Amino acid sequence: MAKAGRNDPCPCGSGVKYKRCHGSVLKNTATMAGNVPLKATEARVSLVGFPGTYQSMHQIYRYKGDDPRNSLPLAGSPGLYEITFILNRPGYKLQPEGQLTFSSGLPGDSHLAITKPAYTPPGNPDATEIRILGQTPDGTFEFIGLPNAKGFLGKLVSLPFMAKNRNHAEEIAYRAIASPLSNVSIHLDIPIEIGHRETKELATQSIQMSFVSPNLEAPFAVNATVTPSQDFQSYAALYREALNTNSPVYQYLCLFKIIESLRKRRIRLERDAKKAGSVYIPPSEVLPSTTTEIRSWLEGLFYIRRDFDLSTFESAVPPGLRARSVSDVFETVLNPIRKNVAHALFSGGGELPLESDDLLHTHKVTQHLLVTKCIVRRMLKNDFPNEFLNHLAG
Repeated sequence: MAKAGRNDPCPCGSGVKYKRCHGSVLKNTATMAGNVPLKATEARVSLVGFPGTYQSMHQIYRYKGDDPRNSLPLAGSPGLYEITFILNRPGYKLQPEGQLTFSSGLPGDSHLAITKPAYTPPGNPDATEIRILGQTPDGTFEFIGLPNAKGFLGKLVSLPFMAKNRNHAEEIAYRAIASPLSNVSIHLDIPIEIGHRETKELATQSIQMSFVSPNLEAPFAVNATVTPSQDFQSYAALYREALNTNSPVYQYLCLFKIIESLRKRRIRLERDAKKAGSVYIPPSEVLPSTTTEIRSWLEGLFYIRRDFDLSTFESAVPPGLRARSVSDVFETVLNPIRKNVAHALFSGGGELPLESDDLLHTHKVTQHLLVTKCIVRRMLKNDFPNEFLNHLAG
């Protein structure tokens, strides 16, 4: 495949020019060890992305000679796709931290018993699977529900369907399965959580795996000489609440609330200063624009960290947000996402919208979680310089 030009669209499918996307960093520190066979159940990769954030790993297969499949876009092309959703019981991890396993090696688990030995379906005692239909404006989708060894629903595998690329396939398949799962959940009063997603392009067998990069382990090394103010303790409590949840939507709402509250606090301080005859100038934050600036920015916000890689730079400050003021990003990007989520949860006090499952889809939320977290830490560092990260420059 010919190398993309600096001003060409990046072959990753981001829609951003190559020079501002994968061409902006020459070396990606995330590597896979050797070639991976088509039927492999797991692969060893170096840790990628920022700890605790949602990531996607693409496994691209290359074929011998001038096989036309080698010229297809890296992000996938229009054609048939298959997606596997692996379920997990809330509070229980599918795999050890730092291990990346393909769907073929993950049995999955849930509280929904579908076959023996957990449950004997009346009229069909020897059933080995279930079938679920999902209907959306995108069409009708069929999923095969497979049990684990205990007989509980472990994974849902779609029948092949048409999509534009792997991201589009994951999006429309989620829309199709979300409503049936919600229907089962509410009737039986059980959680049904998707813990792992794997999307396969059938033409090339290339896959996209979505996962959460593991959090870092950290030494007990904090500044214990400063007594936090009540204001700061309130923000710290909500920040910890955000980190403790496994719901990206709830995490986003917690972080958004901190930013919203800090903005209102600055307005109050400005008003109080004016009444007292003094002057308070609120800090003005601007997101960095170059890779060097982003690295320096992150080093001033995170004490415990590993080497930053390309994925971290892209998610910490997405290309479309670089060099923009935090105030502008809050109003034009973060607030609309929050309103979309609030519309699904509260709907203005009226009836719930018909598309609640779609609005709670995590794609846009997870795409902006890290930059939201970085903005929170930047604002806290500016507003509480003696209490938060006062030992870090920047």
